[in-house]
Amino acid sequence: GLQEAMQHINTYDKKHVNTVAQLEEAINSLDQKTTDYLVSISKQSLSGQASKLHNTLLENIRDIERIGDHVENLIELTEFNENNRAKLSTEAMQELNEMLELVVDTVSLAIQSLDQLDVEAAKQVLENENKIDDMERKLRKRHIIRLNNGICTGYAGVIFVDIISNLERVGDHATNIAQSVIEVK
Repeated sequence: GLQEAMQHINTYDKKHVNTVAQLEEAINSLDQKTTDYLVSISKQSLSGQASKLHNTLLENIRDIERIGDHVENLIELTEFNENNRAKLSTEAMQELNEMLELVVDTVSLAIQSLDQLDVEAAKQVLENENKIDDMERKLRKRHIIRLNNGICTGYAGVIFVDIISNLERVGDHATNIAQSVIEVK
């Protein structure tokens, strides 16, 4: 979904909007079905470790669903950007793509860490999250300079900041997943 959203940011091709909508629908459906299943399991007696894993999975489902919500936000921001004919500078687009690549890698690592209960992958997610936070701060400062120099428009400035904020929050959800893996092990 993140990759589709960024493709849309780069191309404004509506096929990416449709793909994101389908993915979000699937995520919401899986969220409901998985939550129902985990709730039914909780009615049984679980060992200490199984109970810990059960709680971790319930928490992680929420984080994964919220990542999907942020992807939808990215699409909405891009649509707003397109409808208002706001144009991000080449430099701003490069920065967004760089941040998105790091966020996609971080989410992939978080899912891998959960799937395999891989503590090393989870630790890498935590390191990446620090990079994402630093990147958000740096990109905000650089963008303010671009705005002050008239390189990007005001509308584009708002869109840029909202996009990097959403990407940073996606990193936070990936971190939640990674931390739960570390705790469960």
